[in-house]
Amino acid sequence: MKNTIPYYYCTVFITLFLVGFTLAQEQMPFNCDYNAYLFQENDVYALDLASGNSYLVKKDVTPGNVNAVGYNPADGFIWGSLSTPSKSIVKIGKNFETEIFYIPELPTANRYVGDVSATGVYYLKPGGVKGIE
Repeated sequence: MKNTIPYYYCTVFITLFLVGFTLAQEQMPFNCDYNAYLFQENDVYALDLASGNSYLVKKDVTPGNVNAVGYNPADGFIWGSLSTPSKSIVKIGKNFETEIFYIPELPTANRYVGDVSATGVYYLKPGGVKGIE
C-alpha cells in the first residue's frame, strides 16, 4: 500500500506557507516607538534625545536620498520624499521595509520640507513653491 499525501493537504500547506511568507515581509508600523530618527542621505540613525547619542539602524534604506520626512499618527509609518526615483514618496515601516509611490504631479527638485497631519495627510513643500498636499 502506497502512502501519499492527498492533494487537498498539499494545497493547504502551500497556501499557508505563502501567506506566512507574505506576512513576514509586510511593513510594521512604528507605534509606541521611543526613538527619534535622523535621515542622512539614505541611511537611518536612531537618536537618544536625552543624551544626544545616535547609532545607525539601517544603511541604504532606499535607492535615493530621503528628505521631507514626517511621522504619520494615522497609520504609524514614516513618510518622506525620495530623490531617486524622481517624483516619488516613500512609506517606511519599523522594520525599515519601504514602499515607494510614484506621483507624476510632484516637482523633480528641492523637496526638503514635509510633515504629516494628525489625520494622515502628507504635506510636502518644494523650495520656492507654495506647499502641496
